[in-house]
Amino acid sequence: MEDKVVAHFKDGRTQRGYTQDFKPDAGTFHLLPSEGGGIPTTIKLEDLKALFYVKDYGSARRGVDRAKRFAEQGTQGQRAIVEFRDGERIWGFTEEYSSNNLGFYFLPADPQENNTRIFIVNSSVKQIQFQD
Repeated sequence: MEDKVVAHFKDGRTQRGYTQDFKPDAGTFHLLPSEGGGIPTTIKLEDLKALFYVKDYGSARRGVDRAKRFAEQGTQGQRAIVEFRDGERIWGFTEEYSSNNLGFYFLPADPQENNTRIFIVNSSVKQIQFQD
């Protein structure tokens, strides 16, 4: 199955594309260009900030405000606020967080958001605040 993703790198770059072989415990995966065709790029997880699984690419999505609160209903997993080393903060839910793993999956607080889920690389995280 192909997943539509946007790779956000620790150095600030982003790359849009499709992946068929992303595994959270692997050191690399391949990203096929979003425009179609082309040669897949090998991405090292250690270079990533996070991998955003998206509904569609749109234009200038990065500037869209994300939810800065939690919905009263429909919660899955532990509520958390993740602050990245670059200062970005996101609100959402995680079921599998462990600081011993390479990273963890995160579900955005707003189900209407363009991101369906996010794989966050632990080394890009400044802090995580878990909420009751």
